Amino acid sequence: MISDFYIKVAVRAELMREKSDIAAILLAGGASSRFKKDKSRLKILDKSLSFYQYRKLSKLFKKVYISTKRDKFDFRANILYDSYRQYLPIYALRRAILKYHTVFVMPVDMPLVSLDSIKQIIKSQAIVHSFFGVYTYKDVKKLNQNIKNNNFSPKIDKKTIAITQDELLNLNYQKDYLHNKFRIKKHLREFV
Repeated sequence: MISDFYIKVAVRAELMREKSDIAAILLAGGASSRFKKDKSRLKILDKSLSFYQYRKLSKLFKKVYISTKRDKFDFRANILYDSYRQYLPIYALRRAILKYHTVFVMPVDMPLVSLDSIKQIIKSQAIVHSFFGVYTYKDVKKLNQNIKNNNFSPKIDKKTIAITQDELLNLNYQKDYLHNKFRIKKHLREFV
């Protein structure tokens, strides 16, 4: 009879084989001006939102990084420092692409995105909306052009996929969190 230990090791090894080789970048360097406090450090179930999002991405990617201006986290993480003085995620995105060539990017303040949706995005090499999807080295030219034209959106003509509106919940304001607190806690509990 096979012990539970060997079953767990086999399951863990199978999960490791399924992880993507592209770099995952969690964008957590914003000013959170509309939220009135740093969203990335928002406490949920005794841990920060960044902790849960980092853990979520770690289930699917071999390399996960947090793009931020400084290390402000309550856990050990791979940091990709955003040294640009303004709070514009397009610079962090461009830097990540230049460093890793192909990246999956997700904002820290989208807590309801499912693992299945992320897998679908990776498989399709798609973009769901600004700063959420897979970007490649080919996209740098368009990003540079956007920056030159003072258009700080990473709008790129690429394949898009649809995911549920619930998953696209973005915590721009504290009321967004308060109205969805129980759903967010229920979803993130899986990543403790």
